[in-house]
Amino acid sequence: HSDATIRELAMAVIGAPGPRDELIEQYREALTMEGDANRGSEVFRRVCANCHRVGEVGHEVGPSLASFRNRGPEALLLNVLDPNREINPQFLAYGAETTDGRQVVGMIGGETASSVTLKMAEGKVETLRRAELETLSSTGVSLMPEGLEKDVDVQAMADLLAFLLQGDG
Repeated sequence: HSDATIRELAMAVIGAPGPRDELIEQYREALTMEGDANRGSEVFRRVCANCHRVGEVGHEVGPSLASFRNRGPEALLLNVLDPNREINPQFLAYGAETTDGRQVVGMIGGETASSVTLKMAEGKVETLRRAELETLSSTGVSLMPEGLEKDVDVQAMADLLAFLLQGDG
């Protein structure tokens, strides 16, 4: 956020982005656990489907999970728990502030000489006229938030991995 006070308050609530190696070590157990793909499907619907699509479920905002499937379960685990470790530039989040003070955050979905289109969760898009932009800049982080472990314990992660690795999406 452009206002330092709001930015500091937000950091106090959500924490500063940083190394998540300790968390990843805690979740490595999920790589050796028996996962249930049916339960994993429910985890996907609840936690991931706002920005990812598998089969007919979800929204195509973030990267295709099929490419991660080919990289194996550890790559999936790392990317879920530490989405800022390795960011494809096309999935960087951008913050826009309009001349009327409105704030919009999303990925660049398209650009013209007169407008910028931002893609957001649930497949929402917003096109902003450049003449109405006060600022537009990369946040330097992925649109995918850190902290998904708050909604996914180690067993649920094993289930999610089983679902994502089964090859249906």
